[in-house]
Amino acid sequence: MALPQWHGFVDPVLRSMSDGQIRRNSEIRYAVADRTHLSEGDKGEIMSSGEARWANRINWAIFDSMKAGLLVRQARGQYMISEEGLRRASGQPLITYQTLLEYESYRQYQARSSQPKAAPPVCINVEHPNLTAGAESDPSEALELSASQLNQVVIDEIYRNLMELSPDAFEGLIPFVVKALGYGTDREDNLKPTQRSGDKGIDGIVWQDALGFDRVYLQAKRYSEGNNVGAPEVQAFSGALGQFRATKGIFITTSMFTTGAHAVARDTAHYTLILIDGQRLASLMFEYGVGVQVDRTVVVKKLDQDFFDSF
Repeated sequence: MALPQWHGFVDPVLRSMSDGQIRRNSEIRYAVADRTHLSEGDKGEIMSSGEARWANRINWAIFDSMKAGLLVRQARGQYMISEEGLRRASGQPLITYQTLLEYESYRQYQARSSQPKAAPPVCINVEHPNLTAGAESDPSEALELSASQLNQVVIDEIYRNLMELSPDAFEGLIPFVVKALGYGTDREDNLKPTQRSGDKGIDGIVWQDALGFDRVYLQAKRYSEGNNVGAPEVQAFSGALGQFRATKGIFITTSMFTTGAHAVARDTAHYTLILIDGQRLASLMFEYGVGVQVDRTVVVKKLDQDFFDSF
């Protein structure tokens, strides 16, 4: 079962509190987790902030229930159900996001929020899943989603620029990317591509030690989309690695690799052969800061719930 969105936890939060007991935030979370039978897989999903996603969503369900007046904060990090909350929890109808909107205090809270949390609309446009996911998100997850979308825009731009490079320029770029990934030394010739004559299909060499005992051989193909690299090209590169008695090789292309190409790389016995397609290359360049720069730094703070729960 998929992990419920934050509003999917409102009902189990209130029903778990319907005994009238005062509970700390952490106690409510675990009571709800038991009530909803969250699996270890559900609990294992971690947000980019490092917080467990299930705990974050239940925290928002608790907070929004309080804003609607269905829970009452008794002390720092401690809650009990209100009379109205008890009335709701005693009934049969499911307590939903629409239930919260019935209360003026919650509508005012939503109006004060620049991006109010919302439940999924009745009519879901399946052509725009990201918009639907954003509508379901709590503020923490909305921020995470926005950052992910912005990152993907940059990755797409990197990929577009890779496709616009000439074959020679692409070959010249690859040693710098591989160096950024942690391969190579500060040797003067570390980033130099091989010469055209006698290179046997090797486009570049990255030295992994100062004396040149260990090295990574590179092959770079700037192909257009749809012109995928097949088994023969990878087999030829594999043969070149054998002639150089190499132990490591990286074949990078702007297009994709066929199933046969992957099979050749997988079946090499005497050396490691890694295949990197255009989309993965763009993602790696983004991750390791090649061809990108920091536009701005935003510091996002979150509540330290454990701090308040300790009092």
